[in-house]
Amino acid sequence: MGLLEKAGNIQTEDTPPATKVVQQPEAVPQPAPVTEAKPVKKAKPAKKAKPKKVREKKTKTPRVKKEMPDGFESATRGQRIIRRVVDFAVSYGWSVPLIGISAWGSDIDPTLIILLGIGLMSFNLWFMPSYAGKRTVGNWISRTRYVNSRADPPIWVYILLKGLTTIFVILGVFALFVIVGNKSIGEGTFEQIFNVIALLLLFPPLIDFSMYKMRGDLGLWDTVFGGVWLVRTTKSTGTKGWLKRLESISDWTESKGLLDEQEETSS
Repeated sequence: MGLLEKAGNIQTEDTPPATKVVQQPEAVPQPAPVTEAKPVKKAKPAKKAKPKKVREKKTKTPRVKKEMPDGFESATRGQRIIRRVVDFAVSYGWSVPLIGISAWGSDIDPTLIILLGIGLMSFNLWFMPSYAGKRTVGNWISRTRYVNSRADPPIWVYILLKGLTTIFVILGVFALFVIVGNKSIGEGTFEQIFNVIALLLLFPPLIDFSMYKMRGDLGLWDTVFGGVWLVRTTKSTGTKGWLKRLESISDWTESKGLLDEQEETSS
C-alpha cells in the first residue's frame, strides 16, 4: 500500500495544475452618439421690388440774353474815348517816359519811376473803385460808370481786371519781341517762365477784342461778371475835395463838346 500511495503522489506532482479561465466581462454596447439636428434656416421673405423712380426730364431754361437795365443810356463815343485816355494817362502814363529813357540808352535808375507808377495804378484801379463810388478817374471826368444787369455797380475786381488789359498787352508784346529776336523762349529757367506767362497774358485781351467785334456790347470781362455796361451819368451832388475838382474837369470837357452824343462803339 505504501508503494501505491507514493506512486499516486508522484503522478499528481507531475501533472500541471489546471489554469483557470478568467471570463472577461462582456462589453456593454455604447449608445450611438446623438447628433444635434442643425437648425433649419427659415427662408427669407422675398424682397419687395421697389418701384423705379422715373426721373423727370429737366426742362432746359432758355438762355436769356443779357441786356442793359432800364433807365440807363449807353455812354457816347466821346465819353468812351475820354475815359480810355484819362485812365491810360493816370494808370500807365508813367511808362511812356520810362520807355523813352530806356530807348535813349540813359543810365538813370528807373526804380523811383516804377514805384510811382505802381502807386498810380493802385490808386486808379483799386482805391478809386473800392472807396470812391466804384468809378475810376476816367469815369469821373467822362461822367460814366459801370452797371450790371441788376442796375448795381460791379465789384472792384472787374474794374481792376479791365484796367490791367493794357499791361497784359505790354508784357505779351515785349515777350513776343524777345522770343522773335532770340528765336527761342529764353536761356534761363526764370526767363522761360516769364516769357511763357507773358505770352499767356495776351490771350485775355485778344478774346476780349474778338468778343467786342462779334457781339458789339459785351467783351470778355463784361460777360464773366454777368453782364456789365458803361453808361452815362449826371453830375454828382454833394462831392467835396478832390472829387469836386474831378467834377469841374468834367464840366470843362462837356463844355468843349467832348461828351456829346455820337456814334456808339464798343468800350
